[in-house]
Amino acid sequence: MDPAVKSASRRARKAAATRSRVLDAAEALFVRDGYAATTMTSIAESADVAVQTVYAVFGNKRTIIAELLATRVVGDDEGRPLVERADWQEAEHEPDARRQLALLAGIATRIGGRMGALYEVLAGAASSDREVAALYRRQQQARHRDQRRIARALADRGALRSGLSEARATDIMWAIANPTMHRQLVDVRKWSDDEYERWLADVLVGALLGDGGA
Repeated sequence: MDPAVKSASRRARKAAATRSRVLDAAEALFVRDGYAATTMTSIAESADVAVQTVYAVFGNKRTIIAELLATRVVGDDEGRPLVERADWQEAEHEPDARRQLALLAGIATRIGGRMGALYEVLAGAASSDREVAALYRRQQQARHRDQRRIARALADRGALRSGLSEARATDIMWAIANPTMHRQLVDVRKWSDDEYERWLADVLVGALLGDGGA
């Protein structure tokens, strides 16, 4: 390998590792101390990097929490949205309604496990920070928009229970299949992820398909 290319690759790996370390440190502090009480200096100290590095990479705390949100939803920093991921595509195009909702429950469980605590931080910070509030609204809107794709697939096949519109089905999914619900039942009430996923699938089937669907 060309020495210049090798050097650039090494720098890129080091930068990515630093970025990941800062994000992990920030998340831990946000969850433990709250968004407002966490400072850029405390994040730098926890990540064992210079505070100037944190500012250079992220600029401010809002950018950090926004990036945390983006990566925790999908589980990596590749930049591809949730609806382009293989597990989502499988769920969206699954022809069996019950299995489709079971797949959605699995996705929601994994997302909740990655970001339930962070979602709680975001909701709390939204009450006192307008920009964080806007970020929180955008995330909720995005979740609603994504889940509507599943509702539309169910509606197009005539799988929704009688009288239930696509819009109302979306609202039901949005209200039930969310990180806050996962946080309350798994982290607070100590359900296992498997118990939560099965429960969520059953609730979605009962609420959306009525008689169990086909």
